[in-house]
This record gives sequence, C-alpha cells and structure tokens, in this order.
Amino acid sequence: MKQNILSFLCFLLLGFNGAEAQKKIDIPEGITRKASVEGITEYELKNGLRVLLFPDQSKPTITVNITYLVGSRHEAYGETGMAHLLEHLVFKGTPRHPNISQELTERGARPNGTTWYDRTNYFETFNATDDNLRWALDLEADRMVNSFIAKKDLDSEMTVVRNEFEAGENDPSGVLMERVLSTAYLWHNYGKSTIGCRADLENVPIERLQAFYRKYYQPDNAVLMVTGKFDESKTLKYIDEFFLPFPDLKDN
Repeated sequence: MKQNILSFLCFLLLGFNGAEAQKKIDIPEGITRKASVEGITEYELKNGLRVLLFPDQSKPTITVNITYLVGSRHEAYGETGMAHLLEHLVFKGTPRHPNISQELTERGARPNGTTWYDRTNYFETFNATDDNLRWALDLEADRMVNSFIAKKDLDSEMTVVRNEFEAGENDPSGVLMERVLSTAYLWHNYGKSTIGCRADLENVPIERLQAFYRKYYQPDNAVLMVTGKFDESKTLKYIDEFFLPFPDLKDN
C-alpha cells in the first residue's frame, strides 16, 4: 500500500515537472535562446544584447536590472570619476521620459544605480503587472541611447558627486581600501577609486562625457536581467519590441 502511494506521488511529481519543462516559450525571430541553468535562461538579440530571465511565480514583484560592462577602469587620463558621473546623468531623463525619478516613484520603485570598476548597473523593483514590466523595459531601452547627458545636468550633479567624494575622504575604511589598491595596482585603473579625483570631477568636459556614453551604452555591451513573477513569452515579446530596433552602434 505504501509503495503504491509513493509510486503515485512520484508519478504526479514527475508528470508536473515534465509539463513545466515542456511548457512552450514563444521566442521572437530576432532572439536566440542560449543556455538554461537552474531556472535561469539566457537569450541573445541580434544586436548583441544578452538577456537573463529568471521567473519566480512565488514573488509578488518583478525586478528589471540592466548592467553595462563599463566602469572606472575604462576611464582615460583626466577622466577619473566619469563612469560614476554618467550614472547620475542617466537618471536625468530622455525626450520620452523627462522625469525618471518621478516615474519610478509613481510606480512604487526607487531610483537605483551603482558603479564599480568593471560595470555600471540600473535596476528597479515594482509590483508584478504587465503594464509595469512594459514601462520598465521601455525606460531602460530608451535611456540606453536617448539620455540627455546635458551640460546643465552635469553642472548640478557634479556638486552632488563632489559631496560623495568629500564624504569618502572622512571614511577610514574607504581611505584604507584606496591606499591598498593604489599600492597593489600601480599602473592600472584598479588602483584608482571609482569616485575619481576632485580636479577631474570639477573639470570634465561634457563632450567627453557624451562620447563615453555613446561608446559604452549600447546593446552589445549590456546584460538585461528580469526576475520575479512574469510570463516568459510576453517578456521576450516586450524585449524584442523595445530593444531589438537598436543596432550595434559600434558598427555605425
């Protein structure tokens, strides 16, 4: 009797998992499915954008994160702090999304972004609805190529970043880390702090910042991740709609 019950339970479990595994995902023509490991599936668009989808129906929210493979180690002489400054300016809007901070607040999300040596990322977490997901993907696609990166925004945000710089000067652990890294990496940008130096922060030309943005903020230098409660087929359709029209700008 016990064995029959166990066999029946195993049959139900295997049958359920099999149905889940065989669930058809509609993949748009411009997207290629790559590897899939432990529920995370990788896709790639024709323009080089890499996508990671991790659906989790137990969550009431969705998180959209886009990571650009650029950080402070890519800065040239006289450009220290440029990657971090750019992170601030990307929140200053596009022609279609002129007030990003307000949009995020209205959707119950907060402005979020971080910069490090090898990457810069932007992410938002919001209630799991198709409307919110479309908005977030549209926002990230739009500011990938259409951010203002304007002189007036640089002038205002430079003082904000300079305050962060000055706060770091009063952080003993941060100062120690900076000294250790500058000793370990004598001739590499890993030896410089991501926040940059005061002279560069105060004097970076807007033209160099705009060129930095155009060079590194493009599909083939980015990884888009979506996780939480969402439909994978719908999400791929949205990604195809918002991101695929962008070409690989390095070839232009």
